[in-house]
Amino acid sequence: MKYLQNQPGIYCLNRGWKFIEQDISILPPTKNHDDVYGFSKGGAAKGPADSGYDDSNWETVELPHDFVTEHEFTEEGSPNQGYKERGICWYRIRFDLPEEDMGKQILLEFEGMSCDADIYVNGTNLKRSFSGYNSFSVDMTDMANFGIIPNTLAIKIDASAWEGWWYEGAGIYRNVWLLKKEPVHIGYYGSYFKPIRQEDGNWLVEVETTIENSFEFTKDYQIETVICDKDGKELGRTAGSGQINGYGQNVDRDSIMVNDPALWSPESPTLYYGKTTVTCDGKTDYLVTPIGFRYISLDAKDGFWLNGENIKLKGFCNHQDHAGVGVAVPYAIKEYRIKLLKELGANAYRQAHNPDPEILQLCDQYGLMVMEENRTYSSSEETLRDLEWIVKRARNHPSVILYSVFNEEPLQGTGKGRRMAGRMQALVKSFDDTRPVLGAFNGGYMEEVGASTILDATGINYNPGRYDDFHKKYPNTPLLGSETASAFMVRGEHKTDLDAHLIDNYDEECALWGNTVRDAWEQVNERPFVAGAFVWTGFDYRGEPTPFTWPSVATFFGTYDSCGFEKDACYLYKAFWKEDPIVHLVPDWNLDVAEGTEVKVMAFTNCEKVAIYLNGSLVEEKAAHKYDQVTFMVPYQAGELKAIAYRNGEAVAEDITRTAGAKSKVVVELSKDYLLDGGHDAVAINVNLVDAKGTLVTKASDMVHFEVTGGARIIGVGNGDPNSHEDDLADHRSLYHGKAQCIIRNTVKEDVTVRVSIDGVETETIVIPVKDAEVIPYVRPVKEQVVEGWKMYYQLFDEMPDPNPKVDANDMNSFEPIAFTGENQAQLADQLHKYGLYRAVANIPRTEEEKHLYFGSINGHVWIYIDGKEMARRTDSFGGYMTVDLPTDLSGEHVITVVIHNENEEWPQAGICTPVTIK
Repeated sequence: MKYLQNQPGIYCLNRGWKFIEQDISILPPTKNHDDVYGFSKGGAAKGPADSGYDDSNWETVELPHDFVTEHEFTEEGSPNQGYKERGICWYRIRFDLPEEDMGKQILLEFEGMSCDADIYVNGTNLKRSFSGYNSFSVDMTDMANFGIIPNTLAIKIDASAWEGWWYEGAGIYRNVWLLKKEPVHIGYYGSYFKPIRQEDGNWLVEVETTIENSFEFTKDYQIETVICDKDGKELGRTAGSGQINGYGQNVDRDSIMVNDPALWSPESPTLYYGKTTVTCDGKTDYLVTPIGFRYISLDAKDGFWLNGENIKLKGFCNHQDHAGVGVAVPYAIKEYRIKLLKELGANAYRQAHNPDPEILQLCDQYGLMVMEENRTYSSSEETLRDLEWIVKRARNHPSVILYSVFNEEPLQGTGKGRRMAGRMQALVKSFDDTRPVLGAFNGGYMEEVGASTILDATGINYNPGRYDDFHKKYPNTPLLGSETASAFMVRGEHKTDLDAHLIDNYDEECALWGNTVRDAWEQVNERPFVAGAFVWTGFDYRGEPTPFTWPSVATFFGTYDSCGFEKDACYLYKAFWKEDPIVHLVPDWNLDVAEGTEVKVMAFTNCEKVAIYLNGSLVEEKAAHKYDQVTFMVPYQAGELKAIAYRNGEAVAEDITRTAGAKSKVVVELSKDYLLDGGHDAVAINVNLVDAKGTLVTKASDMVHFEVTGGARIIGVGNGDPNSHEDDLADHRSLYHGKAQCIIRNTVKEDVTVRVSIDGVETETIVIPVKDAEVIPYVRPVKEQVVEGWKMYYQLFDEMPDPNPKVDANDMNSFEPIAFTGENQAQLADQLHKYGLYRAVANIPRTEEEKHLYFGSINGHVWIYIDGKEMARRTDSFGGYMTVDLPTDLSGEHVITVVIHNENEEWPQAGICTPVTIK
């Protein structure tokens, strides 16, 4: 998430986009000489890339946007992608830049779009992106329009192929920003702070700043950097000056000594901030960057060290989608997910395999150590460029402790793979030499010719039986479990039914290549040389419905379900990773079995002993095993099942599960109890159906209806059921084991009222206040369409010309390109009694609303034609504006011809002065 105080001139470009899911060509409709010649010129892309293209019948959407969520499930689709087809689409937006922005760098920043993307600005392709998981910028300075002429940003996204083997969604699914920067400015991700620990406990911070000059004149500049704590207290500063050539780039290097800062850690994620300011000709650019002071090492014998302490990495791998919203996940929902992982005792997070800048911000803030992972394994120029930006984006974040350059690649154990890994590691080190680089291997790590012998460390996915083998062969290579477990559970299920695609929560089922939660952690935790584990996965995600196929549409791997509702595996990780005493009973005591049936009951605990009570009577007391936990056979009887856990003979934790009665009440829990104004913030509304005593009715599958009024709207609903085919974008959702979720996003500054209703119980009404926030201004989309591509006949006429002169198909010179920039045309200046002839092709919108052709300033006597038919004339005055009413049924491409007669003897000037628009 961007913040207004962190850099000047930032605007949000998330609102007012036009969208269509259709493959539309940028080629001209015909291939005659005129079309081919014109298309070969700069700024001449056709179709939706053309500024004048009619998008009036397209859908209006707001970013982030994953268009796949609105698709139907289809058995013909890929199970990997969640049985939803992707496709090809276009996005377009028109926006103004005021005249005072001329002379600034105009930069577009895209945080992520999936997959292959072509970015056009005013008809010119300025960027092609081939990764859906990397952020990048587009400098549109040279192609920008200022003043009355709007800019057209058009993006074609081709998601017909895939980049991963999981649900990827498609579209502009992360934020887009517009930055207006002074001519001499700090480059994109151009501030780098490198803290180096000194022997006396102080820190030398090396500061590297990339400075750019977007224009042609050599300039002198001043640079200053200050490091402060969160309260603004200064810890150190440095200043200097320099000179930069026109269109040049400088890298300024300096250092600041910081005395005894607080260290960043998962328990105390203290952040400081570096502010670098560049001043030139009295104009200032600045950038605020997070800094964390911590030191790490990865050791082949003892694993991972942070700030001198040997700790295990207790991490989760995560894909990026969430129930209801697909991959277009708001920042607040990402924050909600991070907090849920922290509740389990997690201290690490693997971005698998989709690096996201907002996740890095949140991990900095909440104290999760990150393995930042590159998606594409290649040493191609394009991939290395993407990898460069991954590193530049990540290197200032104290949460980032590892870089992974690949995941499960067929070439990982070969000479080719070794050469690629070596080149990729070298590139990473050239921009950040403070963190280890590894790959996540699913084989080939024992091969001496493979990538494991050139990288700093080795990550092994699954197969913990090979940890010892690897350590024996490569005793000097650090090792971690880069991907572990792949255990199956479905929230709320107590009985595995493979025909129904349901799996219980006893932690006994896992993928053929995987391990149970208990076994996977034991294999890591009992080996000091294994630095830690990244569990597959923290949350259920769409696609990869292993071990099933249709009609299952989501995974079963998650520790939480796709809504963030707890599976019972959550309590295993709490038992393994937290010191606080805990005991948790599996299953809940709402079972479809006869009285007296023996039920397998497990107690997940980190205590020494557990006693089980049924309706107040002791059933049994057993010692608990650290990893296997403890199991009881309990004859079923409705009522209350209770567990009491002991340490050193004292009762220190308990858990109670009760048989639920009839549904009685809706209980609503919020991921946060307010919304911030500004259009970005979101809240997850979690619905629970309970009985009169507050016990969750886990058998309930009632339909929940949501009514939202005020300053928010629904952006998605879910319930965590991996077999559900219900719509993601709706105002209703069925409960799954008594729970459902609705996600709303702020729209305006007005408190939000949410009514949650289920048949047979009283409607629950909640009010969510919308609080003032520092709002980054939005770019205002422009509806007016500018008629571009004007040409003027190469010579003037002594008499009224034919508005339809005959021109040969291969004649590219009789009509000359012309632009309207506020002045009359020089060709007509002082040419009294002469006629000028203008022509353009306009794409008139398909709308039944009133529409007009508008000339803001046109001088002389004027005749206006459309397709040779006279539509308007002005012969009674010499200047001003003209409006031509257009028939409501007129649409598509039409030829506009304008004849101007220079007849003003007092001021013999004539022409079209300002851009022509369709309103």
